[in-house]
Amino acid sequence: MLFLIYRKDKPNHLQVRLENHKKHLEYLAPYGNRIVIGGPTLGLNSATRDEEMTGSFLIIDVDSWEAVDDFVKNDPFTRAGLFSTTIIERWKHGKHTESSAAMPSNS
Repeated sequence: MLFLIYRKDKPNHLQVRLENHKKHLEYLAPYGNRIVIGGPTLGLNSATRDEEMTGSFLIIDVDSWEAVDDFVKNDPFTRAGLFSTTIIERWKHGKHTESSAAMPSNS
């Protein structure tokens, strides 16, 4: 099952993120073949520096709600208290094309 995980950093917790980044990447390594996409969310500016990070977004393929819950709970970022909000939802990959996205005509 695919799950979307969106987590928002607590304000003024960039240092917590930076201090735990290496452990977080090591934690993700065994899940490499299960992670569809992921990375940090960024602030309002157009820069992509670490100082702009505001949270995390990840789509992962695991077998159950329990598995995704364990994945989130054991992440070093979670254990370090980085996040103020965590949203987990099942996710369905939409396949959109120009023709399927067009609105049907009523005439």
